[in-house]
Amino acid sequence: MNAAPPRSPPAAQRAGWPRAWLRTPALALRRAGWWFASVAATLLLAWWQPAGLQRLDLLAYDLLLPQQAASAQAPLVLAIDDESLARLGSWPWPRAVHARMVDALREAGADSIGIAVLFADPDQRDPDSDAALAAAMARHGKVVLAVAPARRADGSIATETLHPRLAGQPPYPWLGHVDVEIDLDGQSRSLYLHAGLGQANLPALALAVHTLAGDGAARYAAATMEDGPPPSQDRDWRRRSERLVPRTSGLRMLPFAQVLDNPALLQLARGRSVFIGVTASGLGATLAAPLSAQAHTPMPAVLFHAQVFDALQRGTLIERVPVLLAVVFALLLVSALALWPRRRGRGLMPARMLVGIALLCVPLAASALLLQQQRWLPPAIPIVALAVALAFREAAKLRAVSRQLQRSRAQAQAALRAIDDAVVTVDADRHTVRFANPKAQQQSAPVPLEGRPLAEVYPLAPASHDALRTAIAACVVQAGSVRVPALLQLQSPDGPRSLRATASPLRRPGGGIDGAVLVFSDVTGALEAAREREHAATHDALTGLPNRVLLQERLHLTLSRVQRQHSVAAILFVDLDRFKHINDTLGHRTGDEMLRVLAQRLRDLCRDTDTVARWGGDEFVLILEDVGGPEGAALGASKIVDALSRDVALGPEFNHRQLPSSASVGVVLVPRDGTQIEDLLSKADMAMYRAKGQPKASFHIWATDINARMHDRLALEVELRQALLQNRLQLHYQPQFALDDGRLIGMEALMRWERTPGQLVPPAEFIQLAEESGLIVDMGAWAVRQVARQLASWRAAGLQPVPLAVNVSARQWMNGEIVQVVRMVLRETAIPPALLRLEITETAAMGDGDQIIGLLQDIHALGVTLSIDDFGTGYSSLAYLKHFPLDELKIDRSFIAALPHARQDAAIVHATVALARGLGLRVLAEGVETQAQADFLADCGCDGAQGYLYGQAEPAEQAAQRLRY
Repeated sequence: MNAAPPRSPPAAQRAGWPRAWLRTPALALRRAGWWFASVAATLLLAWWQPAGLQRLDLLAYDLLLPQQAASAQAPLVLAIDDESLARLGSWPWPRAVHARMVDALREAGADSIGIAVLFADPDQRDPDSDAALAAAMARHGKVVLAVAPARRADGSIATETLHPRLAGQPPYPWLGHVDVEIDLDGQSRSLYLHAGLGQANLPALALAVHTLAGDGAARYAAATMEDGPPPSQDRDWRRRSERLVPRTSGLRMLPFAQVLDNPALLQLARGRSVFIGVTASGLGATLAAPLSAQAHTPMPAVLFHAQVFDALQRGTLIERVPVLLAVVFALLLVSALALWPRRRGRGLMPARMLVGIALLCVPLAASALLLQQQRWLPPAIPIVALAVALAFREAAKLRAVSRQLQRSRAQAQAALRAIDDAVVTVDADRHTVRFANPKAQQQSAPVPLEGRPLAEVYPLAPASHDALRTAIAACVVQAGSVRVPALLQLQSPDGPRSLRATASPLRRPGGGIDGAVLVFSDVTGALEAAREREHAATHDALTGLPNRVLLQERLHLTLSRVQRQHSVAAILFVDLDRFKHINDTLGHRTGDEMLRVLAQRLRDLCRDTDTVARWGGDEFVLILEDVGGPEGAALGASKIVDALSRDVALGPEFNHRQLPSSASVGVVLVPRDGTQIEDLLSKADMAMYRAKGQPKASFHIWATDINARMHDRLALEVELRQALLQNRLQLHYQPQFALDDGRLIGMEALMRWERTPGQLVPPAEFIQLAEESGLIVDMGAWAVRQVARQLASWRAAGLQPVPLAVNVSARQWMNGEIVQVVRMVLRETAIPPALLRLEITETAAMGDGDQIIGLLQDIHALGVTLSIDDFGTGYSSLAYLKHFPLDELKIDRSFIAALPHARQDAAIVHATVALARGLGLRVLAEGVETQAQADFLADCGCDGAQGYLYGQAEPAEQAAQRLRY
């Protein structure tokens, strides 16, 4: 599969990239010229490689080198130690002793064997022992003998090697060199995996033993034939593939003589490789190496080779990163430092030193991370390069700071003249003005300030001059800044201003104080803004009345005053009746204007000592001071009810609409009904709900029985919610008949609540509560679904159902979900849409006209018929009515009850029928109870009627019987 091409950045980004990359180096060259010197120093160090730098790398390696425990298949070391020499004789031993050990290891099942002993000359004392050793090694088949380069007297490497020589034996095939690298500090940390004269094709002893482990003869041959540099003609000692050796602890070591005496110990060698070598003191077979388990203790060479073998097994030998990469890393660090943005300001020297130390630790951290991946990056070059760069950077920064100080001194005078605060310097004796910036001169215009006493020329109020003189004297005495505690009042040409003043000492060059620097900050605008913020935080944005925050403060003051003066105050909780209906039908903009008008009425009605606050929504709280008792509180509450019961006349932007208004008021008396604010407000709220239960707008004074009533209302709401969830709501169906031939033309679905088994609650007792609690939206959606399912059930039973009408509340129309509900039930039940009829009240239809028209059109487009209910009881707008996609108009029962004798009702009915005929609508009358009413309606041209004359609402089973005839 071809890889997807990489995404290219947007065109604007692509165009900006070259410019940004060109600008960044230019910025580095301009702001960090020391970069060149740092790069030159880095390259010089990489070329020179001074001994001190190399020693620093070695020290870092020893510091960062982790220690690892020996692996499970670590080799066994047989040590030719002092104890073995004491028991088997002085060194060198006859080769037959080594042959015995090789045979013993073969019998014990040992794998490959490495003998870190140089057999450079035949055994002169016992030539037969060479043959014995050769035979033992042949029997074993995996024994590697050590090879080392010969050294001259001056320590240099000769052009020959110390190969094993066994008397009368051919050259031995399995060889491994034991040449170990010695660093500048005289310690051994690495070796070369391949070395040799002229060509580096001889594996290291540990590599040869590792290669022969298992069935490794072929691998050994391949290892000696690995590609490497071509043979040299000068027969020099060649080396390649340098590897650093990790520190390993826990290698098992056994004395040579003890193993010969007790071959059972060689059970440890089964399946393992074995290294044999000298560890006895004085024989020169030790190395100075940081790999030793004990610090500053020489390490036996055989143990060094055993650690190399274990690292080979685990793949943990460490490869040195080329110096070139270290140089590149150092240059990257220096360049990153040059590109790093400078912060303005000098900063604290200790903090900068800590940052510098942290930066110098970056190369160490990089080396430590690479060391975990078996790579060694010498950190000395990056560290020294970074240190040089930091030094140059710091020097450049100090020069920049020095220049900045010079510029600051030059700009100080200009800053004082340009500052927005007034700055004046005066002497310490007579407070004569020495310097005044333009702002101070502007405040005192047209009088010049300099050279004259401050009190004579600066236009402060007398009290402000006194406070300022006190602050100047304190400033001189205390030798520190003094803030004038009070605001100073300035009579400026622009009018009164408020100033905040500070006096600071003015020192002579010798250090003494000879005057003061006065700074005058004009806070007039800030004070005005603070007052505006405080007003916004404590007042309602819509009505300008105090909000809850300020109301709480006023209530606390009222409680304190009542208790202190033994007076009586009243707290009134006011709630506008049916205000939610106005919001839902006419929109929030109309509702807000109505709130503003009524808030002004309350404000005009109350005294200055009273408080009118907006509690939230359509609720207000009033505090009436010194009402005397219940009679005074009742008088005030009645005035409020009367004032709020007058219609609200809106302005021309609302077409001079007249809106009905009424309110319910709950009253509590302080301290009679309590002294806790939350308790008093709760009682006033409950009293208000008690008043709302009255047939017309009224007030109610708190009584102890109200609490129980409020609990009952809350319990009723909970029950109604449970009824909706538990399917304890029912629909009954009232028939509708044609007035001309008496046929059944439809039914209206009316909701019933089965509160207890056999007890059906009519909608008049719970619909209002459902409207107030918001349950009406879910209940209305449930009713639409139930009606559609009932129609589908009758059709499935073979009946021919008539259209069923469902009342849709104003809240359902306003939230707009009714369209989705109807669409879903039609899809679910697959009934003909014309069988479903939705009724919208006249008041709801006249609410937000444009929105309602859009919803009605969406529903009508689904094929559902629409009817306007309770016609004549709202505020109809013919301009909107003619655009409604209606099918039917229902005359409200209030116009039917007095027919045919009431002339006004009869005229309204005639006019309504004529209007409907003109709009092409069917007309249906509600609440028909007598035959005389039916006859009158038929004569008027009314199409249909419903009411007790034709039948009450009945369950679905009984309603189905009507469909069978």
